[in-house]
Amino acid sequence: MINHKLDMFGFSAVPFANRAENPFLDASRERLVKTIAHFINYRGFAVLTGAPGTGKTMFLNYISQQLQPNEHKIIYIPFAMLKPADMLKYICIKLNIEPVVSTTKMLGKIQDCIAEIQPTNPILILDEVQKISHQTLETIRLMTNFNFEDKNLFSVIMAGNDEFLQQLKLRINEPIRQRITIFSRLTALSRADTAKYIDHHLKTAGAHQQIIDSQATTLVYDFTSGIPRLINSLMFAALNIAAEANSPIIELEHLNHAGELTTIPQMEVFQ
Repeated sequence: MINHKLDMFGFSAVPFANRAENPFLDASRERLVKTIAHFINYRGFAVLTGAPGTGKTMFLNYISQQLQPNEHKIIYIPFAMLKPADMLKYICIKLNIEPVVSTTKMLGKIQDCIAEIQPTNPILILDEVQKISHQTLETIRLMTNFNFEDKNLFSVIMAGNDEFLQQLKLRINEPIRQRITIFSRLTALSRADTAKYIDHHLKTAGAHQQIIDSQATTLVYDFTSGIPRLINSLMFAALNIAAEANSPIIELEHLNHAGELTTIPQMEVFQ
């Protein structure tokens, strides 16, 4: 539902909602879409990292929507901090398997199910993977360890903040690190792509006229450093401020005010 204050802009949808069906893809993200698509066909382990707010979850949702449901079985786990047994129970439920108490039996049931549904490709997506424990990570490795096969039967995409890379460097995680065939990273947008990102989202929301002054657009990058999540918050605040002022365009003063509202304030230093 669109805020009634934003009616003056002519939006037909909520702006800056980061809809997975129509995301903004800069050149690096377009390349990454192709890379992940190739990986999914090859199968194995892939890692997707990036700073908070760069759009990892949205990107994964977009990738998932591009896949044919009759060819792929997606198992998306939004919080990878689950204990090994809870992780296996969750996967069992997604595969329509009755969970049991024994971890070993659940591993066997999952492996049997994966073998039976071939050539359908099961894709396990672990989000917020920087919070995963070594025990759970090792359980995932064992679950995908089909020693009797000469090809991978599972695709595992592990997505999280950059700190996960430090975990993988630990000696204890060497077995799973060696299984990873692709390391990819989402980065912040450039100044030019930040402007394109804003234009894309405004048009996606239904705008047919200029909504933001060019100087204000330039200032968006200065406030956000090209982090999509921060751009969304800043622009939504700026739209509301412009609407309150009955202005059909976001001017520099509106953007500055929005920046004050969405940026951590500087603490006063008393002498």
